[in-house]
Amino acid sequence: MDKLSSLKKEGHRITKARKAIIDTFNSENMPLSVGELNAKLQKLGVMVNKTTLYREIEFLLSQKMIVEINLGEDKKRYELASNAHHHHLVCLNCKRVEDIDLQNDLLKQESSIAKSKGFKVSSHSLEFFGLCKNCQPI
Repeated sequence: MDKLSSLKKEGHRITKARKAIIDTFNSENMPLSVGELNAKLQKLGVMVNKTTLYREIEFLLSQKMIVEINLGEDKKRYELASNAHHHHLVCLNCKRVEDIDLQNDLLKQESSIAKSKGFKVSSHSLEFFGLCKNCQPI
């Protein structure tokens, strides 16, 4: 079941803005800030005021449709919540963000932490910062 159908089934309205926001997150392959999301919506001809946009972000977070991603910036970024937990490679020069999957190794590490420290991990976030292939000096 797609995200829009899931919301509709739960009795939530599918407004033009909400549909456009979810469609935009679906079409992007990197986390978006609110400003970037707004710019992409405007390119599509969907005008959403700032208050509505922030309200929709909060709603989608509360419904676990999107997740907040911290890429070490002063702004929050968001992406669709997916079943496949992943991490990111972030280029400090061009700001390109690429998904990377490290699930298996980190599950072992979480298990080790639980055993050695008696700490039950509920979630984690891991991002790698550096220079992508295109931005590295020759």
